[in-house]
Amino acid sequence: MPLAFLTGGGSAIGEGIACCLAARGFTVAVSDIKLDLARRVAVRAGGGAEALELDATDRTRIDAAVKDLIARHGHIDALVNVAGGMRGLGIAKANFADMTPTIWNRILTANLQSVLHCCHAVLPSMIAAKRGSIVSIAASRGLRGGAQASIYSAAKAAIIVFSQSLAQEVGPHSIRVNTVGPTFLETALTKPFFDNAAFKAEVLAKIKLGRLGTVEDVLGAILFLASEASALVTGASLRVDGGWTAE
Repeated sequence: MPLAFLTGGGSAIGEGIACCLAARGFTVAVSDIKLDLARRVAVRAGGGAEALELDATDRTRIDAAVKDLIARHGHIDALVNVAGGMRGLGIAKANFADMTPTIWNRILTANLQSVLHCCHAVLPSMIAAKRGSIVSIAASRGLRGGAQASIYSAAKAAIIVFSQSLAQEVGPHSIRVNTVGPTFLETALTKPFFDNAAFKAEVLAKIKLGRLGTVEDVLGAILFLASEASALVTGASLRVDGGWTAE
């Protein structure tokens, strides 16, 4: 069975991805900074899924985890980078003028450096095997930006361009690198923000399909890019944003 290594697996979108991949034949290594969350998701995913306690920004622990997975499974077929976000860091909207370097470094580290570390860790094995897929969660904010989300938008934009660049480097090794850019998703974490009618109206005005996204809306894109169904797709940013960036 192909192995998928998933970061941020304890989040709502991570849980959805883990269950989706497991249901379609992947063995999933679910990692999260909180082991109890990773374990809960692994149990729900089934299919031999395992839980790992892992801070995706900790390069030493990432390297060790990847080496262990390869030693036990032989190869990592897909890396899915979900760890990141902003609200999960205890940061909601933030005017740049009111930020401190400490805050923006937290956002950049959680969103961008986690992707860099994990990609760097899995690539030697993928290059040796001449196969693999890397999928990173970006965001519609990474293509259009947005007020009170400047650093988050910058990190997601960097992930998109980094992935396009990496796709060119590792394409000759038959490794694919892509991103998925969701719009605002309604989850337990974001629901309190959408209880603000003005904020919800502001968001919906930009989504041409007229509704918030759900975790389920993103799963097809992740499965497509992680699997051989996208064998000739690399360097792409698949927008799952209801038309947010169509203008």
